[in-house]
Amino acid sequence: MTKVKQASYENIVVECPWCGRENIFNRASDLRTFEPIAGLDVSCQNVECGKPFRIVGDSVNNRHEMLILDCYELLERKHYMNCILTLTQAYEVFFSLFLRVELLYKPFARDERKDINHFNRLAEMLSKKVERCTFIPMRKLFLQQIIAAPRPANLAEAETLIAKLKVPSCEPADTELERLGDEELVALLKGVKKTTIHKCRNAVVHKRAYRPTREETEAALEEARSLLLPLTNRLGLYDDINWYLKRS
Repeated sequence: MTKVKQASYENIVVECPWCGRENIFNRASDLRTFEPIAGLDVSCQNVECGKPFRIVGDSVNNRHEMLILDCYELLERKHYMNCILTLTQAYEVFFSLFLRVELLYKPFARDERKDINHFNRLAEMLSKKVERCTFIPMRKLFLQQIIAAPRPANLAEAETLIAKLKVPSCEPADTELERLGDEELVALLKGVKKTTIHKCRNAVVHKRAYRPTREETEAALEEARSLLLPLTNRLGLYDDINWYLKRS
């Protein structure tokens, strides 16, 4: 067995135990799975070798966490534009995960019937609700759900909430967040509310093709890591419905 040398969001890097050549396996094209690799038989990509071996030790982080961690290599290689794009995407993926957990995974785990067809219909319904939402609308939905704190007991209640889901006209005031009464959580939520990473992203991708400095990029990376990773833990977010089923 050969342990993964580097696990990124898109690729797995491992050295062949036979020839020592570095192999880069793309999750979509080569491995054809996005599930964490507990163990998988592959063949060396070096045509002069081609011997089989087994890879183990993949990352089990959530998608937004992997995107954040990928940014350290982008930073090292001075790909600051790509780093800003990836960090902004990490926020959006985080917001999306929160909505899935609260409106799909948890209600399904609580539901006595556990109708998978109903779950799939609601997943499609939620996807359509947010498919055109960019950074700001997704952040508004995230903060709105945090404050409203709905706890649907089953998929029927979740369906009602998803049907009524609408992007608020404005983000909540700090005083609304403070009513949650959890100082650490409130501080993290205020940080998410105040981040301007999306503005930097827009400057990068639009006509200006803005090139951020290392200092700007390092600050954005530290901000994202210091906000999203603790929030993931505090909110108990896992992109795995089985995690919630085992605890229901």
